[in-house]
Amino acid sequence: MGCWGMGIAQNDEYCEIYERFMEEYDQGKPIEDIKADIFEEYFDLFDEDDGVLHDVYFAIGKAEWMCGGISDKIFETISDIINSGKNIAFYKDLEATEHDLKLRQKNLERFLSSLSVSRGKVKKRKIPTEKYVKVEKQKLPSFSCGDIFAYKVDEKYRLICFVSRGKFFNTYAAYCYAWVKQYEQLPTIDDLVNEHILPLGYFTAETFPNMERLKFVGNNSDLKKLDMVFPSIFTEKWKSATSAIAKEEHLTEDYPLDLCLKCSDCFKKIEELNNIK
Repeated sequence: MGCWGMGIAQNDEYCEIYERFMEEYDQGKPIEDIKADIFEEYFDLFDEDDGVLHDVYFAIGKAEWMCGGISDKIFETISDIINSGKNIAFYKDLEATEHDLKLRQKNLERFLSSLSVSRGKVKKRKIPTEKYVKVEKQKLPSFSCGDIFAYKVDEKYRLICFVSRGKFFNTYAAYCYAWVKQYEQLPTIDDLVNEHILPLGYFTAETFPNMERLKFVGNNSDLKKLDMVFPSIFTEKWKSATSAIAKEEHLTEDYPLDLCLKCSDCFKKIEELNNIK
């Protein structure tokens, strides 16, 4: 999430959702369809209590207000986010200063107050010559962060883990690590902690492996920690992997050991960083 100030609109997610809403509104797309598509995408990417969704609701609420009036459900949700202190708590987690938190609270209260008053006019659509045509976007398959999958190459199992899902480089993608070792039989999740891994990079919906070839092994929630830091903090040789969009053929490559670290060593490094903070 890109944030450059304490204002409601000083946030990448807010700006993107608001601009998208207004653009599709001008194309003639029904408001309920705009909201449904946005929520479907974001609820597929984030848990319902994730603070990123606050800005999604704020942007949709402002867009609805501009286009004829905010719906009761959206207004109630925004009221709860603000009055309960959830958004301030989210910004605390982002390490905002006390001064910034006070400023944020004032802006939240002003924003909620503005939404409670009718705008008095409806923004007219600027419908283009070509009418709106709904296009189905390719989506990421359903999985949870920390899910480990196995697949076969030359009669041996190889394993990968998806540690995050979100928006990267203006596209929805999942970040993946791979285990170097190949197995005759499926290992246990505990065994994998002591094996070598390396980052593959981001899989988009278009490059995501065919789920039919993947066998679910299990979930290790600790693996989600690997997305909380840049891989380059483990070893500089991993830096290039953070900007690579992975392709499915990468799943069959052999990985050199000098580019790999034990999964347990990565966890130790993360703990060291947390202790420093």
